Amino acid sequence: MEFSLSIEDNPEFFSDKMITFEKRRILQHYFESNIKINDKERNILEKCPANEIEPIALIGYLLGTTTPLNVFRLRIGSVFKSDLRLAKECQQLFTEDDVKHAESVLYHWEYEYDEDVEEPIVHYYNSYF
Repeated sequence: MEFSLSIEDNPEFFSDKMITFEKRRILQHYFESNIKINDKERNILEKCPANEIEPIALIGYLLGTTTPLNVFRLRIGSVFKSDLRLAKECQQLFTEDDVKHAESVLYHWEYEYDEDVEEPIVHYYNSYF
């Protein structure tokens, strides 16, 4: 079986929190090649657990939305020192108002969440901000 650098062709990589290398490689490929995600890939990434800063940032960038959780992803990405281009791109996708709104939702409202998806993001967010 040949390895495909496609989110859509490898949904199992993105649903398993233990798979990190393949997930990161595919996300980097999309970022470096300026590939836009389709709706199916968007759905996969929205549910994707990530326990490291780079995949969290790459997912945030590829989703490109200002939902509260994604603003956290983008803000985490904005301080990623190992890839300054990624940090700059993430920083350009949110505003201070987006941050205030995201914090009010994620810190002050009761809502259902997936601990494998949200908890690592909130953990990194709290350690940086």
